[in-house]
Amino acid sequence: MKRWPVAIWLAGLAFCIWIVAAHTRINTDMAAFLPDSASPAQQLMVEQLRDGVTSRIVMFALEGAEARQLAETSKKLARALEASGHFSYVRSGEQALTPVERERLMRYRYLLSPATDAAHFSAGGLQQSLQDSLQLLASPAGAMIKQLLPSDPTGEMLALLESWGGTGSGPGVNNGVWFSADGKRALLLAETKAPAFDIDAQQKVGDDVRRIFATTRTSPEIKLLMSGPSIFAVESRNRIHDDAWRLSMIATALVAVILLVAYGSPRLLVLGMLPVASGALAGLTAVSLGYGTVHGITMGFGVTLIGEAVDYPTYLFTQRAPHESLRQTLQRIWPTLRLAVLTTVFGSLTMLLSGFSGLSQLGMFSLAGVLTAGLMTRFVIPEIAPARLEVAERTATQAVLARSATALTRLRWAPLAVLLCAAVYLAVQGKNLWENDLANLSPVSQKGLDMEHLDQSLRDELGAPDVRYLIAVQGSDQQAALERSEQLAPTLQTLVRQGVISGFDLAARVIPSQKVQAARQAALPDQETLRRNLQAALAATPFKPDVFEPFLHDVERSRHLPLLQPEVWHGTPLGSLAQGMLVKHGTGWVALISLRGVKSDAELATFMTGLHDGNAFLLDIKGESNKMITQYRDQSLLYSIFGVAAIVAVLGFGLRNFRAVFSVMLPVSAAILGTTALLALLGIKLSLFHVVSLLLVLGIGLNYGLFINLPASDEKERRRALFSTLVCVASTVSAFGALAFSASPVLQAIGGTVALGAVLSLVFAAMWAESGR
Repeated sequence: MKRWPVAIWLAGLAFCIWIVAAHTRINTDMAAFLPDSASPAQQLMVEQLRDGVTSRIVMFALEGAEARQLAETSKKLARALEASGHFSYVRSGEQALTPVERERLMRYRYLLSPATDAAHFSAGGLQQSLQDSLQLLASPAGAMIKQLLPSDPTGEMLALLESWGGTGSGPGVNNGVWFSADGKRALLLAETKAPAFDIDAQQKVGDDVRRIFATTRTSPEIKLLMSGPSIFAVESRNRIHDDAWRLSMIATALVAVILLVAYGSPRLLVLGMLPVASGALAGLTAVSLGYGTVHGITMGFGVTLIGEAVDYPTYLFTQRAPHESLRQTLQRIWPTLRLAVLTTVFGSLTMLLSGFSGLSQLGMFSLAGVLTAGLMTRFVIPEIAPARLEVAERTATQAVLARSATALTRLRWAPLAVLLCAAVYLAVQGKNLWENDLANLSPVSQKGLDMEHLDQSLRDELGAPDVRYLIAVQGSDQQAALERSEQLAPTLQTLVRQGVISGFDLAARVIPSQKVQAARQAALPDQETLRRNLQAALAATPFKPDVFEPFLHDVERSRHLPLLQPEVWHGTPLGSLAQGMLVKHGTGWVALISLRGVKSDAELATFMTGLHDGNAFLLDIKGESNKMITQYRDQSLLYSIFGVAAIVAVLGFGLRNFRAVFSVMLPVSAAILGTTALLALLGIKLSLFHVVSLLLVLGIGLNYGLFINLPASDEKERRRALFSTLVCVASTVSAFGALAFSASPVLQAIGGTVALGAVLSLVFAAMWAESGR
């Protein structure tokens, strides 16, 4: 016994266990499956998806009780959530703005108000403002007007409170809090401090919110509903995580049963599963070290390794002749087994070098796992296998397989016919074959669909920003970006009047550009001029002149205030909003304008085209993501071509015979095109993950072709080769078939495609087998 292979294996195993247990972190950010070489607009889109102001919004609804109880619970919940430390702000309608925000709005109101100009403070302008105030004093808002009037007769503070308090286009108020239009739900709006895709942090936020709700609700009948990007992200992570482990266990059990039946020995079953476990650990370790985190999809991909890596010891055990030792069997089949490992490795290299983080992870996992399993089968298994190795003969099954394989060779032209017909059909279908919607990469169940409906419903009721559309205004620095967004704002009012959008928000409303603030400050009259204008305006009103001394003082103070800086809002909800909408991007800055209630995509796009402003563009999150998916697919297909060329070169070097290479490549090529055509006929749109799946079919199918065409010295040896290939197919179909039942379309695509492709690869390989002619 050679001890060094076993020692290396044990040391490597211990290292992998340590890395996986102590240092591996799981993430489910689907942005990992977006191209690394995306355009600036796409990069900005990914940044907004991960940590944009709209991505951190969480919407809450309380239902199931009468309005009074819902309102009381809403108030208690809002205060408790504010105290939790998880949120930048919590709005429930009970108090639109914090006391700090109100004080700062009051202090800087003339620098913030778009109405601040010289005419506004003229005698005529002041007279009109006073007349308006007289009418408002008799309205329901009279108490607030009376309180503000001495210091703010022009109504700047009230206009700002309405603007930032959510009145107007927002939800209605009942019992002091926001309610839905039908009065059945109390509504709250919050923004988490943690980014939407910090899934661990968002999981804790959700857990704490539910715990807080349980202690604040005033009736056990009241139910809490939550929605927002972070809620979807947590749901996706949990679904992918649960799927990965559940399906891994199911696949392992199925494969174990198949191998136990094939081997007839529990000891051999355990021995045969060691390369699988070692390969999975090696794959996770390689990804963790290479990328820092392991994506949940990569974890699910571990199921696929069961179907691949288990093949290598299976070929070794089931092809062993009664008189042979394992070393002798390895010596006989190793050239073919080596080719099987190398072709799969080269298929993995195609994914590894693709330039996409998520796909590269899958490639790294597969490459490391398959290579480890192959090397362990070659060097470790013979050293630790028992001296007396008993494998069930299964002669009756082998005889049936031999007769079936011989019968199939009568249809040896079928693979070529399928290849040609499928190629023509797919060429005719063209671009109609492909699914380019990124939304379809998320786990979608009936619960997920219900969440989407709830999200849209709450977004409409609350007047929350649209998560799909943003207008990005570029500038060389903060001030340039702010100034350009301010120039765009008046034209956006046209869209509001036309009903294309219900409203919009921009950072310049909270932090006007220095240029605009300076102009507003310059428009403020000195105290003597303002006093004369005010006296003239008061002549036609019942107000006493001395009532407005606070107003004169505030205007004079505003004339000498330092211009408002972002730091003024630090630590407030409005500051968080402004910070999220004014972001550094590349070497410059971008001021984002969030849109509410987009009614017509086409009219919005037409409006943006008509602006002819090269510094402003519409960021369509859905459109840009779909465009990236198309780029991803096309580039993946290109890399696949290079991968196939490399595999053919490896086969040519290993087999040194063109006819042998053709005999191996034709069946798997027919299986790949046949699988693709069949999926299309079933109405299944092909995603970029079907491309990954077909690469796996290529590696697996080549293995079947290699072993079915393995030169045999007699009929018994041929039968053993057929039997071993059948066992491998059964294991592969079981492992990948389990994935087809996943809730994640990604894992579904991989599982169903590979299972179908594996079966077709075996059938076509048997039809075209050289040994059967």
